[in-house]
Amino acid sequence: MRRWVRWAAVVVAALVAVALFGAYGWQPAAVQGYRSPYESSYLDTSLARFHYSKTGSGSPVVLVAGGAQWLYSYRDTIPALAREHTVYAVDLPGQGYTTVKGDFAYDIPSMARALGTFLDAARLPSVSLVGHSWGGAWSLYYAEHNPGRVDRLALLDSPGLDKPLASQTRLFSVPVVGELAVKLMGRSDFEKSLRSAFARQERVTAEVVDETWHWLSRPDKREAFVRLARTQDYTATDAGLARLRARVLVIWGEQDQWLPASYARDYGRRIPGATVHVVPGAGHNVHEDAPQQVNTLLAGFFAS
Repeated sequence: MRRWVRWAAVVVAALVAVALFGAYGWQPAAVQGYRSPYESSYLDTSLARFHYSKTGSGSPVVLVAGGAQWLYSYRDTIPALAREHTVYAVDLPGQGYTTVKGDFAYDIPSMARALGTFLDAARLPSVSLVGHSWGGAWSLYYAEHNPGRVDRLALLDSPGLDKPLASQTRLFSVPVVGELAVKLMGRSDFEKSLRSAFARQERVTAEVVDETWHWLSRPDKREAFVRLARTQDYTATDAGLARLRARVLVIWGEQDQWLPASYARDYGRRIPGATVHVVPGAGHNVHEDAPQQVNTLLAGFFAS
């Protein structure tokens, strides 16, 4: 019996060692040799080298993508808004082709400060913001703490209320398990997750998957995603809703599987003067799932 106990202990220790090595030592291979046609311009700051695009002319509108997304997710939004505005789409730390310099916290205040750093570097003293999902929470926090710099704020299926987190990200919050999950994630796993953010499955083409997967497969981006998943605490954004001074538009996909559309109505009750639109037949990535409807709403909001 003692011999079996010793063998069991050895096996358990070996499994723990393998799991720890997989979580904190081993690095998966990234997709190599691909350059996206959406890779655009860069701004160097002491915090990060920001990747962004600039399109059109007129009053500035800045687009912030959600978690595990980048400015490509606004490919249908940019040309629609650029008819009347100068549209900046920026990758914040952990997104797309932006690279941070040194250590970075990845919590909501840090992401909001990164947004402010980009606005300063781009010489944009006052802007309108569009934020999707996590990007909406970062934009919301920034608007709450910098009321003089944000005149309009559009939130697309954005967390920010002190409510349960999306179940799809809970796994990544567990130590060791989260690291292993993100490192073992392959393209097909990512596609499955991405499809859950769409109601209209035909919009999830091979291009849509590849344009994000090829940079998200990099070790530093996988690590950043785990850190983001563990640091999105919405108590501060929730507490600041009543002091928002920007005009707010909330757009939500009626079939959002990540965050229920009831959250949109909660925002409407909590944010002074907020306008709420729930888009039928659209999922969490509402601006990609129903671009025509969302673009019409955004264009009208920023023109008013």
